[in-house]
Amino acid sequence: MSLAPLPVHAVDASERYLVALTGANLLLYERASGKLLAALDARIDAGSPGDATVAAFPRLCALSPSETFVAVASDDKTLRVWRTTDMARDKEVVRQRLAKRAGTLQWTHYDLNGTLGEEVVVADKFGDVWSWPVDASVAPAALPDTAEEDPAEAVVKPRLGHVSMVTCLAFLGAPIPRQIVSADRDEHIRLSRWGTHRAGHIVTQYLLGSSSFVGALLPLAAADARAAHLAEHDTLVSADGGHVLRVWTQAEDGSYGPLSVVTLDAAALRKYVSVDADVERRRERAASNLGLRDAFDPSAKPPPKRRRTEGDEGEEAVDPAPLVLTRLLRVAHDQVLLTWEGASVLALVPLAELATTHTLENVYLYDVHAPVLSVAYVAAAHTLYVATDDRPGVAEGPALRAFTVDAQQLMPCELPGEGLAQLAGTAPVADAPTEAPPLAKHAVLTAAAHTPRAYAPPASLSKLCLYPALTTWPKPPSVADDTTPFPSFFLGQRPEAVAKEMVQRFQSGKRAAGRAKNQAAIQQQYAES
Repeated sequence: MSLAPLPVHAVDASERYLVALTGANLLLYERASGKLLAALDARIDAGSPGDATVAAFPRLCALSPSETFVAVASDDKTLRVWRTTDMARDKEVVRQRLAKRAGTLQWTHYDLNGTLGEEVVVADKFGDVWSWPVDASVAPAALPDTAEEDPAEAVVKPRLGHVSMVTCLAFLGAPIPRQIVSADRDEHIRLSRWGTHRAGHIVTQYLLGSSSFVGALLPLAAADARAAHLAEHDTLVSADGGHVLRVWTQAEDGSYGPLSVVTLDAAALRKYVSVDADVERRRERAASNLGLRDAFDPSAKPPPKRRRTEGDEGEEAVDPAPLVLTRLLRVAHDQVLLTWEGASVLALVPLAELATTHTLENVYLYDVHAPVLSVAYVAAAHTLYVATDDRPGVAEGPALRAFTVDAQQLMPCELPGEGLAQLAGTAPVADAPTEAPPLAKHAVLTAAAHTPRAYAPPASLSKLCLYPALTTWPKPPSVADDTTPFPSFFLGQRPEAVAKEMVQRFQSGKRAAGRAKNQAAIQQQYAES
């Protein structure tokens, strides 16, 4: 059985280090030389039982600002933090069981007895935001291991929560943030207190006006906003859906208000999206199907959903592929980098272009000819690292690329050292495995442990779910042209009673139905008493 390396689906980089994840590897490199410093094997199948000390499909990674720690969140609902100087199995500084899978992961500072400490912040798929301070002076053996605890019984409580999936986080103020900004797929942007007490439960303001999921946030301090000719005060840039950017700036009283709305050419961007959201949803179901041992075939799919457009005399038009803007990254001081889930294009926009409301035309697009999975930027080196999906049948080319950002352009540059070259797939690996490991009775995905990249058979590679934002963030339009929640043809094909029930269910949602059920139970209880 032919094997192929797993794609590098997550990267983060600092001035000294570069950390990379595959479905079965956690890898730490010295960035300047490309030397491999640490390598940990992981389990590719999070749904099968296994050793709790081994991460199951590591999904997110982040280096701390001081470069002292590296945090990894995996699909086995566990957060792990290592020292970068001692990244080895069972050497975690923190191993914390999470209530749900992590959706975002980042670092910030906190007050540690009058000095700056570092804190890892996680937003899970349920909408809760958690944080754990990490003290570099405490030995790993002295810290509690909570990997086996029930999250419901854990002492730690969430700092704040949304009633929808949190898509991104940002912090306002430095070095200790005074506020946390949290956004979700239900168009909400919320500013909450943070400070030394992490009082995230106290909401200070909502930023209203977004018409779709808020997929990315970019905070700018007043000095940075002025230097970029964007605004005079602290500024926040948010992504509204896939092709709209909203800019919010701080007023004299400390509140934030809208400054501008910038629209990108959605039609020009959609041609770079090569990943089908419907295929990815079926791929996820195939990965969880214990009885399906064969490779997932994306071509064996049902006909695409179509809807009639007014005045077409029965002609049917295919809905365009969704655009999901997932990253706003400040690069080269006065520019912002944009990436889209499942798209092969990187976009550079001058921050000054966002100062007024208009349709954006001055944008630099760079096509890497493979779906972008992750990006990381090192400001001191003006270097951008881009991880792409290089699975057979998806795209050809290196799994990891480096670019120099200069004058609103991306200039490709070489990855240093043999280690990073092997990770990217541009250098041969002498001891690459040739046979797949035996498939356990309960397993769906398998991988051959190997550094710098694990290898897997075609069946496992075809079932990797690497585009969660594309499959979960976009929502159907709440109102159609005829003011109904669904397109008229969709309801017209169903009996009136069924259509009415679907409309009511769509408008209220599961949470509203749950609240109504609880209220009815309470009323019944009081009536009986």
